[in-house]
Amino acid sequence: MNAMSFIPATSSVVTGFALSATASKVLEVKQTGLRAALGQLERLEQERQAWEGEELESARRRLYAMLTECYGFYLTLKTSAAQDIRQQHKEALAAFLETRGLTKALASSHDMSKIVRAVFGVDRRRVSAYSIALRKALESGGLDSSGKVKPLPAGALSSWLAEHGGVEEVRLGSKQGMTAKQRAEVAQVALRDAVLMRIKPDTRTMPFSTDDADRTVLVVATYRPTGELEVSAVVRNDAAVRAALAAHYSADKDAVTAAANKAAAVEAAPTAIAVAMDQVQTRIAA
Repeated sequence: MNAMSFIPATSSVVTGFALSATASKVLEVKQTGLRAALGQLERLEQERQAWEGEELESARRRLYAMLTECYGFYLTLKTSAAQDIRQQHKEALAAFLETRGLTKALASSHDMSKIVRAVFGVDRRRVSAYSIALRKALESGGLDSSGKVKPLPAGALSSWLAEHGGVEEVRLGSKQGMTAKQRAEVAQVALRDAVLMRIKPDTRTMPFSTDDADRTVLVVATYRPTGELEVSAVVRNDAAVRAALAAHYSADKDAVTAAANKAAAVEAAPTAIAVAMDQVQTRIAA
């Protein structure tokens, strides 16, 4: 009986050693595979760093150089002091698009889009992104002496794109544009001292109170053939006034922006207005 009970115990110990050795082998294989997988990821990380630091940066510089040439071509087409040079660029662009069969497809497109499409081909998403970024640059050169928005100089385009996070960031910023509230704030600055006419309302039909002093209101008026304005209503709703100011900005944003900048230069603007003016310089109103 003792012998019979001893044998299973011995077999159990031997089997236990065999299982431990197998488990150790499996663990070793797993660790080897783990080290290999980690090594692969580390190698790929190093290759990505080299790509970003050398190849990708080199490709980005080359892209910006081509975009600068496209942008410069447009500026020459539109702003060269020599009419014959402008005409030559116009004819060259038309001829190029004709040979590529793009004349009809781009008939209603912005000239900047035509130039970008001519250079970068039929990838519509890429052409759209590049065109939007370059058109944004056309409104990012500050203001001239008359208060008109100037295009960014071609020589500054590459650094400008880099400073703004690249083409995609510029495209997204342009798409977002200014909010209606921001447009209204800029318009309000521009109109601060602007007076087209002064009228003294008949308080029997248009009652005003001391609470209305220095408050902006919306006057609903109709111009008649007699040369008179017929005032039908006075709207004191702030949302309606903001909507009207925003519409005034959108109707002629260059002139309104110039007037707002002039007014802000004379008198320090409140923080909200300063933010709105900064938006004018960095975004395109939708």
